[in-house]
Amino acid sequence: MTRAYPTDHATPAVPFMVATGAIMVFTTMDAVVKSLPVTIPTIEVVAMRFSFGIPMVLIALWYTSGGWPSLASWKANAPRGLLSMASTILFFTALRHLPFAEALSLSYLGPLILALMASAVLGEKLRLGVIGPVLIGLAGVGVIAWDSLSASGIVTDDLIGIAAAFGSAATYATGNVLLRSQAQRDNATSIVLIQHVVPSILAVPIAAAGWVTPEPAQWGIFALLALCGVTGHFLLVWAFGRAPAGVLAVVDYLALPYAALIGFFFFGEIPTPAMWVGAGLIVLASVVVTRMKK
Repeated sequence: MTRAYPTDHATPAVPFMVATGAIMVFTTMDAVVKSLPVTIPTIEVVAMRFSFGIPMVLIALWYTSGGWPSLASWKANAPRGLLSMASTILFFTALRHLPFAEALSLSYLGPLILALMASAVLGEKLRLGVIGPVLIGLAGVGVIAWDSLSASGIVTDDLIGIAAAFGSAATYATGNVLLRSQAQRDNATSIVLIQHVVPSILAVPIAAAGWVTPEPAQWGIFALLALCGVTGHFLLVWAFGRAPAGVLAVVDYLALPYAALIGFFFFGEIPTPAMWVGAGLIVLASVVVTRMKK
């Protein structure tokens, strides 16, 4: 049996703050991923991030007495599990090839795509004339890409990172549209459990084929990644179940100054003026699109 959560379009402040908290938690997780040595394959990091989270979600399931997900819930949420794995792999790849704030800036295409898809798939109304903001957002990507490629001697490395960030944004947006459609029907614990089990089933066998044994301390880092991921998922599912997808799309922008600080203090990265300009264009495009809601 499914359940419907109330969606208060007039007072979305609490869901907005909860979604903001989720984005900050995910950004912290991304910083932890970037700190891992590149000798650990990306697919292995993804596999551990999801599989370590399963026991945590099971504890939450037991504590909340939410009940085991129904077969219908598994069928409805399994596609998002695949998208979640794809988005995570692509973004972790981008983190390993690009500066931290730059990777986050390119991921801001996600809210732009999310707002458009929410209109097409979920019927959340948008006015016509979105082609302009889309072009502005693409111009922002172009500015960041040009700056990155012209300043780096490793063009191939940058291209891989930019392509991975773009792909991550697209899969992330698609997954959040599916989340919006299911978050009002299934309880949060069931959704989060499925979003950990499905990627684990898919990623663990692939990771095992090229397994690199982590250092003892790195197992604790995997647990920290899982804790951040589980917490972020719960917060995001709760928020998307109680506010329109277009409203919550803008919370991603709040991660940029946080990411810039992390990049500066922990990775010695200084964002260039061009990166800020490109990020500003992407954010502007997304804000314009989300404000087109009637």
